[in-house]
Amino acid sequence: MGTPSILLRLLTVSVLLLHSTEASATTDPVPSDPPVCTIRLGVESTGAGARNRTFNGVEFCEFLGIRYAKPPVGQLRFADPVLQKPAGINNDYTAYGSKCSQFDDINKQTSVVGSEDCLFLNIYTPGNETGAQDSGNRSIKFPVLVFIHGGSHVAGSGEVHGVDLLMENDVIVVTLNYRLGVFGFLKNERHNITGNYGLKDQLVALQWIQRYVHHFGGDPERVTVMGHSAGAGDLTHHLYHEQASGLFQGAIILSGSMLAPWAMLYDHEKCIDNYLRELSATTLEELREQPLDEFFVKDPRLRHAFAFSSMIYPCFLPTLEDHRGEGAYFSRTPHEAVRVMTPQPMPILMSETSTEFELMLSHVSDFWMSDNFINNRHPTLKRQIAEILENISKWMVVQGLEESPRKFYRKMANMANLHYPIKRLLHEIVQRADTEQVYYLRFQFDGLFGEYKKKIFAWYVDDTVYGAIHGDELGYIFSPYNLREALSNRTAFRRELSVHIKTVELIASFVKYGNPTPKRSKLTGLVWPAYSESRNQTQYLNIDEEFTLRNVEDRRNIYYMMWQLVYECLYYSQCEAVTQLHQLSESYKGSDVPRNEDYDYELAEELKEYFA
Repeated sequence: MGTPSILLRLLTVSVLLLHSTEASATTDPVPSDPPVCTIRLGVESTGAGARNRTFNGVEFCEFLGIRYAKPPVGQLRFADPVLQKPAGINNDYTAYGSKCSQFDDINKQTSVVGSEDCLFLNIYTPGNETGAQDSGNRSIKFPVLVFIHGGSHVAGSGEVHGVDLLMENDVIVVTLNYRLGVFGFLKNERHNITGNYGLKDQLVALQWIQRYVHHFGGDPERVTVMGHSAGAGDLTHHLYHEQASGLFQGAIILSGSMLAPWAMLYDHEKCIDNYLRELSATTLEELREQPLDEFFVKDPRLRHAFAFSSMIYPCFLPTLEDHRGEGAYFSRTPHEAVRVMTPQPMPILMSETSTEFELMLSHVSDFWMSDNFINNRHPTLKRQIAEILENISKWMVVQGLEESPRKFYRKMANMANLHYPIKRLLHEIVQRADTEQVYYLRFQFDGLFGEYKKKIFAWYVDDTVYGAIHGDELGYIFSPYNLREALSNRTAFRRELSVHIKTVELIASFVKYGNPTPKRSKLTGLVWPAYSESRNQTQYLNIDEEFTLRNVEDRRNIYYMMWQLVYECLYYSQCEAVTQLHQLSESYKGSDVPRNEDYDYELAEELKEYFA
């Protein structure tokens, strides 16, 4: 950021403090300390952030808009990021840097906001800006929580509603921007555009944090990365990436997985050819000189929300790189990686909400999936899957196991998009990871802090079904969007505030100790055991108004078992079971499974048991 005069900087801080107190519902000014937090980053750079207070009156510092990489413009457009060392005196860290270029509304897509010059991060520190001291005045370094936002790789930023309770739990929070859409994920061999720039931005941000977070009182040896949705998918990619080794020591994976159908692009050529036809540029230099707005084309062929492989811009996703040089991010697909590689050894917490996308898929009435899967050359696979699901949906309605085919399809699509990829990755991790500290969480609480269900998608979601949807848990980890309203009427928001306090305690304990309940929690009364299939310890924590431990029962779930067979065919070309399931579903009206030599009779009996 720039270096304005002291007067201008203090005026800026005053404006920020007004904004921050609105977000934290605090009206009392800090009585004695100056309104700024100063920071020295080595001998070459100084800066000033803002001093703020949580809604309980606890002081903390926030340093916003810190550049971690050189602006990715000009010759750095469609190029790997370059780490930016702190430079300059009296830098202003009191306002967010620009968010990365994106449509102003992910649904309407009428105008473009943000900038290509967007590689900034934000650091929130408990207490003062240099850490805490123990009784002997020795420096105490805080653990660090780094957040990678979601948004289908085309939207979002590091701006959050607040970090109040995380500050009170003595955790440094870092949020960041990374390149999105075409600028973050375009790949084209002809122009030597390798893609995956958004993922590489995240790695450079983590490298910056390792070098400099100690200046803010952070411990670089206790860094936990938390990703949500697309950000969680990216985080799981990093877990298996050699260049990420040592950059973080814990992972919190919220509603995402690199095994999801929207987390990897398998056939980029067809997609990118359509996209590049919309542009007049024919060389890399011309692409680098193209006006920003020209990249946001309106061709509806490039915007698809496939029900069974949900994505908004299927052209701009992580993808394999063709060369194997130093800068290449991927050397194998994630589906291959989980079978042959060991994830980095660290504590891992995996989480999903109780309904995820399900209540947003009321419009789904049949099987609708893109060709973005490994076995996409199979001539009849999608038709077979469509017929299987159609037959079984009708059978389940007749048997009274489902209310309507539409509800069957929305549950099935939700299984394909998130639940199965999350649980499959959990299975692969616990099978191969060099750690016993793996935890599984399900967030069910349907409260007023659920911004996605109550506000963002309120017009779209089926609100007659209880449960949290995709993104609702963020309002109970970060400060909620309606915190001011809640604090003005604590009685009406009593349940929400209670769940918020308990959830943050669990997250903070995981960041500090690699264990969400290192001892029995005074707030929840629970000791949350690690997830282990080898020890038959497959309990998870269910967060509702009450926090309870429950047993995983996926193998009693028809949708789970059905998609498991489909998944093996889509990504590993093991399609025998799908063929048999297709035959079985075609004859579902019969009371007996036909006995003939073409059947794996044991499998057919198993399927009949699950579908009966």
